[in-house]
Amino acid sequence: MSDGISDRILNTALGLFTTQGFTATSMEQVALACGSGKHTIYRRFESKTDLFLAVMEFQKRKFFDLLVRIECKKESPLETLKESCRRLLELIVSDEIVDFYRMTISEAEHIPKIASNLQCEESPSFLRILDLVISAQGSKDLNRMDPKFVTAQLLQVMTGYPLNEVLLGSKEFSSHSKRSKYFEKAWILFIKGAGEPKKKKVRKRPI
Repeated sequence: MSDGISDRILNTALGLFTTQGFTATSMEQVALACGSGKHTIYRRFESKTDLFLAVMEFQKRKFFDLLVRIECKKESPLETLKESCRRLLELIVSDEIVDFYRMTISEAEHIPKIASNLQCEESPSFLRILDLVISAQGSKDLNRMDPKFVTAQLLQVMTGYPLNEVLLGSKEFSSHSKRSKYFEKAWILFIKGAGEPKKKKVRKRPI
């Protein structure tokens, strides 16, 4: 799927599926919009369902590319994790990603494979944040509980809740300042729950 023609077909189909939905989009429309013949489309995708699933993978690949670009290096693994989560929040509530989720969720009932393709632990964001959580645990900034569990809870508060609210029409994340305020409160909550407790210094009593 890496050749230019396939990418053009997938990008065109993504736009049509997003704006029109699965049912209203035909293979003929995709062929006409991207300037390819129907035989070119069907040679790569046996059905519209196959095309839709390929579009999902295509968008996930684009999302992964964006995720790699936001990777940052800070002084400590915990600071790197924090900044990566901050940028991930900005990405997850962007118009492109929100439109993608609206499209896939609306068709999940008709195409069962969609649900399995959106499994959290297989997503690029989960795997990337998991690596950072493990690094922060290694530097003793986070406690040693199950890293997958920690990652799942962190992503839920940083991306799951914000995405769900935006999908439902909430304006809570409509500006950078609103997202920053939410992020700082969410991060404090996460650190209080998963951060490694600081050892209190014991003062020696004079004899």
